[in-house]
Parts: sequence; structure tokens; C-alpha cells
Amino acid sequence: MRQEDSHPSIPTLPSAPSLVASDHDRRALLAALTFVGKPPRSAAALESWFEKHLVSAGRMQRPAYVAEGFSKRVALGPQVPADRGASEIEALVDAARLRVLASLRAFMPPATNDRFLAAAIDGGRVRCAGGPGPWEPCPHEEDLLSDIVLSLFAADILNFREFHDAYLCVCKTCFRIDFDPSQSGRTGCPEHQPTATVSVMRRGRPSL
Repeated sequence: MRQEDSHPSIPTLPSAPSLVASDHDRRALLAALTFVGKPPRSAAALESWFEKHLVSAGRMQRPAYVAEGFSKRVALGPQVPADRGASEIEALVDAARLRVLASLRAFMPPATNDRFLAAAIDGGRVRCAGGPGPWEPCPHEEDLLSDIVLSLFAADILNFREFHDAYLCVCKTCFRIDFDPSQSGRTGCPEHQPTATVSVMRRGRPSL
């Protein structure tokens, strides 16, 4: 499926006090939305995204390279020339972004495929502080780039499952993410024909 040539701005979370605790850290979700909404197009931009959203937040160590699927690893770090591997970074980021968005589309009703949540738990890329939570992302440097981004989504979904079941919208045409189903439905966006879907409210650990 073809991706957008121009990426939309990061959507604003709706005001829903009954679903979103104002004192809970939602930076993991905002980090994930930053990646899919304004994907980094260079090694320097990707390193900056890692540093701002994951390394400085204590979520993971600074990675020496990134990988995705069957693509070759691309080195990161100050020893790598800024103009080296730009095309490889773009291709790798695009592949990771597409897999992340495809996973979120599959998570939408009526399919409601939440296996990526179980995969994040079983792979140790999210952890629970105990009791009722909260879940926190803790990806590893050797993880695929898409799995790192999915761990950010997974932690927020595990903490706020009802919020995402009620508000998450992913356009089936361009994969744009939004959180206002009243505008274009759950599977549409302002640029494409909205498609009505049934909102499913669920609780508990994801199915394996």
C-alpha cells in the first residue's frame, strides 16, 4: 500500500478525563506519534529521535545501529558521516513505519488483532511496574526499529486500552492516525472517504 508523500502533523489527544489520567505519563505515545507522523529522514534525525524520546528518558541505551526485517543494519553514531547511508535510512524508516501502521490497522475493529501487544510483552519490550500498572516501554538496542516504535504504542495501549478502543482512528487508505472518530470515522481521514466501524471496548491482557 502506498504511503503518503507528505506527513500530517501529530494529532492532539482528545480531552477525555474519564479515560485519560491527567497525572499519567503519555510521552511514550507522543514519541510513537512523532515517529509515524514526522518520520526521521536522516541518521542525525533518527539519532535525535532516539535521544529525545528513549535514551534521555531512560527507556533504552543508545543504539549503535538500526535494523528492520531483511534490510541490512545501518550504523548510527558520531563516527558515521552525516551524508552517509541517507537512502538506506529512509528506506529502513519507511519499512518500519509501514509495519507499525499496518499493525495498528489490524488492531482496529472488526479484526481487533492485538498480537503485537502480546509480542511486546513476551519479547520484554514493555514491562509492568506491578499491581495495576503502569506499563512502560523498555525496548532493546538490537530490536527491529518497528518493534521499538510498537513498544511505545503497546505501553500506552496496555495502560489505556479503553481510550484506544474508543478513539484510535487509522485511515485505511493513507494510514493517517487520529483520535477523533466524530470527524471521519474510525477508518477514514479528512482526505479520504470515512468508513464506519464498530467500537469495541475490552479489558485485560491481550490474546496470544
